[in-house]
Amino acid sequence: MIIVSNTTPILSLYKIGRLCLLKSLFGQVVVSNGVRDEISLPSDKPGHDV
Repeated sequence: MIIVSNTTPILSLYKIGRLCLLKSLFGQVVVSNGVRDEISLPSDKPGHDV
């Protein structure tokens, strides 16, 4: 199964300490470069401190 996600669900799971659910549910998680960049770069948006 292939799942495509934007940044918001990933950050939401991180904030509640449940990021591991992605691997538990889907086995392998591949993050696109765009999502990786958005998560990695500092932002003024709450929750962007991954």
